[in-house]
Amino acid sequence: MKKALCFVSLLVFAACNPEDRSADNHLGVTITPPVSRPFDDIGPTVGGDPFPWNRYFVTEFDQAALGAIRALPGYVANTFRFNLSVRDHPVYGGFGALVTATPLAAARLDYALSTGLTGAGQIVSLIDSGVRLSHDQFKAKTIYSSGQPPTGGEFHGTAVASVLVGNGQNGGMIGFAPGADLHQGHLNYNAALNWHALGNHMRDAASIGAIASNNSWGIRDATVQNTDVRAFVRNTQTYISGLRTFAADGVIVFALQNDYHADSASLMAALPLGAADLESSWISVINAIPSFNDDGVTSAVRISTACLETARFCMAANGQIKVATQWHDSGYAIGVGASFAAPQVAGSIALLAEAFPDLTAAQLRDRLLVTADNGFFAHDGVVTFAPGITHGYNAEFGHGFLDLRAALLPIGQAVVPLVDGGSVDLGSAAIMAGSAVGDSLAQSLAAVNILTTDQMHGSFMVAGSVLAAAAIRSDPAASALMAGLRSDMGAGRLARHAAIRGGDTWAGDGTGWQDASGVDLLGGDAVALTAPGGDFGAAVLIGDAMAGVALHQSFDLGQAQAQVGVMTMQADGSILGIGAPPGVGNIRSVTHALHLDVATPLAVDTALRLSAEIGVAAGQGAGVLGAISTLVYDRVGMSVARADVGAKGDVLSVFVRQPIAITHGSARLDLPVQMSGNEIGFASYDIGLAPSARQRDLGFEYRVPVFRSGDLSLGMMYSRNDGNITGQDVLSGFIGLQFGV
Repeated sequence: MKKALCFVSLLVFAACNPEDRSADNHLGVTITPPVSRPFDDIGPTVGGDPFPWNRYFVTEFDQAALGAIRALPGYVANTFRFNLSVRDHPVYGGFGALVTATPLAAARLDYALSTGLTGAGQIVSLIDSGVRLSHDQFKAKTIYSSGQPPTGGEFHGTAVASVLVGNGQNGGMIGFAPGADLHQGHLNYNAALNWHALGNHMRDAASIGAIASNNSWGIRDATVQNTDVRAFVRNTQTYISGLRTFAADGVIVFALQNDYHADSASLMAALPLGAADLESSWISVINAIPSFNDDGVTSAVRISTACLETARFCMAANGQIKVATQWHDSGYAIGVGASFAAPQVAGSIALLAEAFPDLTAAQLRDRLLVTADNGFFAHDGVVTFAPGITHGYNAEFGHGFLDLRAALLPIGQAVVPLVDGGSVDLGSAAIMAGSAVGDSLAQSLAAVNILTTDQMHGSFMVAGSVLAAAAIRSDPAASALMAGLRSDMGAGRLARHAAIRGGDTWAGDGTGWQDASGVDLLGGDAVALTAPGGDFGAAVLIGDAMAGVALHQSFDLGQAQAQVGVMTMQADGSILGIGAPPGVGNIRSVTHALHLDVATPLAVDTALRLSAEIGVAAGQGAGVLGAISTLVYDRVGMSVARADVGAKGDVLSVFVRQPIAITHGSARLDLPVQMSGNEIGFASYDIGLAPSARQRDLGFEYRVPVFRSGDLSLGMMYSRNDGNITGQDVLSGFIGLQFGV
């Protein structure tokens, strides 16, 4: 708001004669091309990606980039200390008090600029007095003009424009949309207001695609309380029509008056109260000085009027800021007032328009209001911005303090759209990757950027690896220990001892460390249909949403024994441990496998066992998992067991193995990759499912009788690329003591 309006009578007169068109001279838009001077980049962009770099999902801001922004001379210049004196203010009245102003940090502008956002490609408009376009802060910009501003510019217009789009050159300051271009509609403070001309300025701004219109002006003493707002709207239809034209695709920002003690909002900032259709594209702005930390605003001292009747569409910014002046091309001063808070909000709209190109102007406005920091005051009312998204406000601070950091982050629950029309919450897996897959899914998806949307229609790009959840790894040592404790430890040791010694019974695997099979991947258990110990065996495979059958035949090969087995399984919900979470879809699969085990004595007290399994699986995908090729998997292992190593009756088993993993096969993933308007575009990717590194295990188990009726068992295993995850090495161990009765 202009601090001194010495043209009060003219402004009041214009309000009383809204349809006087005698002074109208609508000239249309003239364009001043930018001078040939490179623009100083604020931040780097991410190259190579086919979609806008600034749609990358922001979960953590880059600290180095933040440091670079905070070190910019124009940013540093906007941390300053000065004596603030505000007439009749309860804190800064009289001779005033010292203030440390940090307006850019308060609005979290550093976070926005650190991502590379500058407002590039956007046009912002202001209706104000003339702008000194030769000033350093407007170099390299295209300037669009309506009306005939003075050649040299004036303080108010130059200062407001610099906060809006100042490019940061030469270190005097930096604006909120430093990469944006400018449209200026001239407002002559020395003449009566011409509503028709002002309406044409708004239409001109709309015709060139301006995203925001800043208005740091008003009619002195005209408030909601002392004016019939609806009658005013009816009597200024040419202007209101221009506002409506702009509001169709732009956001209108108005500063409230600077009178701290005002008990009613200024008329111009409150026009939606008389033209309700404008509210969805309107923001009124007050001036306040916040105290804040990294978590948010802790308190604030209001400098201007309160939001009052405009509270439902009002917010605050710190209007104590460095501004460009009209005196010379490198002139700067300290600006104080709501006039310089409003362009911070308008410039922020330009940044959001660059960050979220698919959002409408009304959606950008809502995004800025719903993320305003309102945690430092009690709320008088609540606005619902979207289903499940509400925001509290009060009559003093409106929705709260401008917070660009929050505006760039997802609002509410972000979701990943699915090709079938459904969605999964971001942070919830769309694919459950089993251990046979390892990190192959995550590695392949990490190279793909996918779309996620929040509850305020914002779209972001995020690495596709967020869709895949790795299998939950169970502790193999704990499993081996519990398996031993649940069984007759002594009997098991004696059975292995007898097998190793005599060679007339099946030697088993010689270890309590269990090696997962294809049945285990599907979560099934084998229920024997035949008596144990026979050459032929049959079992039913059962589990949650799976069923199958397994057959095996044992052969005597002289001193060696062999067992050949086949199994077939049908499962709903997964294929080799790859599944979709509930509600996403139902993967169906059929798996066939062949396994071979050979055991042979190597000496009187030593036995060797070899084990191998190979299988194939075919299935039908669901959710993001489309067509699945035939998958092939295998596992192989070898163990050597020796009896009476250190004590009579003990058994030492040493093993090496390569656990189960997919060796061949892929899946087609249908992933959301772009947004155009309200339409989501999907692309198909073939993702290899074979892990790039196989798990390899080396371990031992030792069982020995202790005391008269006890057994001691201990073991250790080293797993290279544990879980078939590259570089994940794990050392596991256990010790157990069991007593009989």
